[in-house]
Amino acid sequence: MNNETLIKFLRDVYLKDNKTVLTDNEVKQIEKFYKSNYKKAETFDEFLKINPAITKKIKKAKGVYAEIKRQFNSKSALQPGTIIECVLAQTIANMYNLSCFVDSFHSYIRELPANVLPYLRAEENTLLCRYIYYDPNNYDNFLIQYGNPTSYDADLFLNNHIVKLEFKDRIARAGERDIKQYDENGKLLLDNKFMKENPEYIPLIKQFNEETDIFSRYSPKCSSVNYKEFDEETKKDILRSYFSNLGIDVLVTLDKNNELLAITIDCVDGTDNFDIISTKGSEIRPAGKNPRKVFTPIFLNNSIINIGGDINNKISVPIKNMQDRIGRGTGGVITGKKINNLLFVPIKKVNQLDDRYLFSLKDIRQLKPTIAIHVKIIADKNELKEYYNEILNKD
Repeated sequence: MNNETLIKFLRDVYLKDNKTVLTDNEVKQIEKFYKSNYKKAETFDEFLKINPAITKKIKKAKGVYAEIKRQFNSKSALQPGTIIECVLAQTIANMYNLSCFVDSFHSYIRELPANVLPYLRAEENTLLCRYIYYDPNNYDNFLIQYGNPTSYDADLFLNNHIVKLEFKDRIARAGERDIKQYDENGKLLLDNKFMKENPEYIPLIKQFNEETDIFSRYSPKCSSVNYKEFDEETKKDILRSYFSNLGIDVLVTLDKNNELLAITIDCVDGTDNFDIISTKGSEIRPAGKNPRKVFTPIFLNNSIINIGGDINNKISVPIKNMQDRIGRGTGGVITGKKINNLLFVPIKKVNQLDDRYLFSLKDIRQLKPTIAIHVKIIADKNELKEYYNEILNKD
């Protein structure tokens, strides 16, 4: 390792006490509170008054406060993982006395230190960042937190040299890709674009197609809808690609004691004495986001018949045979009616006549599969200090 700024960062993480500004449990409390209450208050001040103890926690991290306020004002659910990202960013900002905080959505960017400005916009002048943290007494130290899911999460500048940071919860996804569709046999189909852009995922998809199919996952004989029987080394190859493709220098997270942790790409392999990461939970599963128009008409026809439906000008299905579809992040709102776990009809497109639901064939939507690699940091701070011992104690 010859990146002196990265080495400095690792030393600052492991040779000092760095408890995160909020614990993992407090983050979960905030997320649960927001989900249950953000539609109950008219104003943000009213929302904060619902639970003063939670509000006190929210205010411990400036990015958490700004993120919750922005999402509340747009009456939107929190994006998964955003709160822990802000907690980790604030913890690092505190490490380096980056006491000035700028919310790029509600601030005049031109008021920032001049040396920060060139890093905030892309070539087409698009604003890239969410939040900026800087030291008013040393403009060479600052942190830029981004919000682009196709990039890493932050740039940390120490003496004007960069460390590229990725923020993760203790258990998180390290790469997820949608697969456009599958055929009438439930086998996953890959187009040239996917294979060109995501070659590291192809062995997993081939393994899935050799051993199972989407439809079989819903058989009564199958114990789990999600397919997880992947080769460990193949999953680790994807993790390495995750680091290298995004240009990540270090992945930052927290351990079970809420101590700040930082791991580099070599940690994927672990040591002879202990593992550092686990990929348990990596899977192929149907994804609820961005459903498509039906692309397996034979499967659709059979599915409707299997639940006692009639196919004429309108589809007619007994009410008792269709289950509710609950929208993600809606707090329990019914957003559709399910033909099965792969096919559904948006609730606005469903009519009721006596004991049957009526809807049009063209309004049915089908879920795509997604493949996700999960990463869990299983080493604690003391184990990682041992792993990085040579670097930490180098003169």
